[in-house]
Amino acid sequence: MDGLSVNAGGMVQRLLPYGLQDVEQVRLLLRGDSALDWRQLAFRDVEHTNQFLHMVGFDPQDPTDAQRLLAIYRRALDYVDRHFDLALDESVRTVDDVRQLLLLASRPGIAQAHACILLKVMHVVHHVAGRELLFRLPVAMNELFHRVETRVFATIDGMKAAGLRLTEFAGSRKSADSILTKLLCRRDSLAAEVHDRLRFRVVTETLEETFGALVYMTRHLLPFNYVVPGESRNDLIDLAATLGADPRLTGIADLLQAARMGAESRQRFNQFSASGFRMINFVADIPVRVDDLVDRVRDHQVSDGSVVFLLTEFQLMDAATAENNNNGDNDHELYKERQHARVFERLTADPSLFERNGDPID
Repeated sequence: MDGLSVNAGGMVQRLLPYGLQDVEQVRLLLRGDSALDWRQLAFRDVEHTNQFLHMVGFDPQDPTDAQRLLAIYRRALDYVDRHFDLALDESVRTVDDVRQLLLLASRPGIAQAHACILLKVMHVVHHVAGRELLFRLPVAMNELFHRVETRVFATIDGMKAAGLRLTEFAGSRKSADSILTKLLCRRDSLAAEVHDRLRFRVVTETLEETFGALVYMTRHLLPFNYVVPGESRNDLIDLAATLGADPRLTGIADLLQAARMGAESRQRFNQFSASGFRMINFVADIPVRVDDLVDRVRDHQVSDGSVVFLLTEFQLMDAATAENNNNGDNDHELYKERQHARVFERLTADPSLFERNGDPID
């Protein structure tokens, strides 16, 4: 990885002091790993778990949400009991508040491993329920996109209030023609989901603040466990060098759980980007509450939940990188030209037989 070390011990760390959970989350995001491969969490206290649960789509103080969380927990416990011969620790079998499970997964001991097993199943149970509800919800996708945009805009305001300097922020929805072009370029055009129908671009003043923006987003906007594995690209930050360069972060580096080998090789590559184009790019399935819409779903039950998930793409970089990305072969118009040339090649068996505006196609 040819990314750069970030001075994370500077201004941004004073504004956003980092903990082990923060670094684990950012590492997963940068590498495109899966939370299902984790062996531990690092939540500090109940308030820390509350913050995470709010991002996942729950208010643990709300009785209905608390019951829904317990229902997901019991479904996970039932699945593990029926399919695996595991003598789970009694502490994870007698949970009456899911926050206890998150804290058990954050403390060393046999209960930690067992709590992680149940949380992984719960993660999938919640995701599947949200996806099914999305398919059943008779609501225009643009209405749901607007809810994600509102959350992202609020997060950007929070970044600025925290002292992070942003030089550019933009959100967009992919046009119908752009979706067609993208799918015509890809080998899996019939089955692939378009991850960037809703996308956001964040440019910070410095690379250090890009790192800070990632931390802020994983704290306030996107749950680390719903970052889409294998859809990340990181050309900018060498996390190992960043942690090793600051004595205050070296201790955190020593506590990081072992990451799966070869994760970097799964990072996304865009064949149409110029070789000098650099960025941090990832996709997350953002949980969105739809309590006010579920009454439109026939036979909807409280046990079905009221959270749906929307795939959203994020692109981050610092101002110097953004400027370089607009020069030479990196220019976006040239990128689109390369895409269209590939589409035309796939659509035409013999390009020489076709003309555009009266001119033969070379």
